[in-house]
Amino acid sequence: MTLHHGTDALSVDRLGPPDLIETFAFLDRDPVLNVYLIALVLRDALGHARDEFWAARREGEIVGLLHLGGQSGAVLPLGEDVRALERLGSQLVERLGYLPRRFQIIGPRGPVEILKQRLEREAVAPRLHRGQVYMSLGRGELPPFERLPELRPARRGDYPVVFETGAELRAEELGDDPRASDPMGYARRVEDECRDGYTHLWLDGAGLCFRASMSARTADAVQVSGVYTPPARRNQGLAQRGLSELCVRLLEQSRSVCLFVNDFNDPALALYRRLGFKVLADWASAFYDHRR
Repeated sequence: MTLHHGTDALSVDRLGPPDLIETFAFLDRDPVLNVYLIALVLRDALGHARDEFWAARREGEIVGLLHLGGQSGAVLPLGEDVRALERLGSQLVERLGYLPRRFQIIGPRGPVEILKQRLEREAVAPRLHRGQVYMSLGRGELPPFERLPELRPARRGDYPVVFETGAELRAEELGDDPRASDPMGYARRVEDECRDGYTHLWLDGAGLCFRASMSARTADAVQVSGVYTPPARRNQGLAQRGLSELCVRLLEQSRSVCLFVNDFNDPALALYRRLGFKVLADWASAFYDHRR
């Protein structure tokens, strides 16, 4: 993504259901990179009471987009126009009181950096900032592998293993154990995982071999997150086989599988490349614990 500076007048407005077609047209320019935002729009038709979508327009055309998750804390910027993103950063500052105390900015690296810098001018700094890469895999690009019928969606009875391994995953990746930092919210999210089946598990007699989740899904793409194998079971080919099985199933209904990974995580990057994933964009995440 190449950022550029526009010179014409900008306007910033909150989007609603009448803006659906225009919003889809903007997001559909890259339906794989934008799958999470597209899934949110499909789910709520820009009408969710706790989510806000803001658009920066230049000469009446959307050139930047900002999602604010009032419950999830997800701040998702998009666009290539620097001035538009700066205006949306100012909108974020105005709406900080609307966000939960713990929130995160996630998206293409350029827009995330602009919003992060805008918050820093307000003395709001992230507790963690990660450079990442966004990768995708298309149909027909997955190498042959031994199928894995044991991989299955999580069920209610899997709550203990999903709870413990999900916390271990987050503590390892983000330095945050949700069992301590957000016990009630985390418990509710695990209940949702075990009810809705978007987290997949591979278990054997020794416990968890592999887990991964779907965070967004459309006909164009599925975004996979939370890819995890317990440390004691790594370097045995379990993640490669588990993720291969998940991808081949997801590609039956969607044209691509995508994910983002820390740019310093060499083992994970090597795994994804072996499976045929290719880099689509530079990505970034910034995590905040803002006490107002």
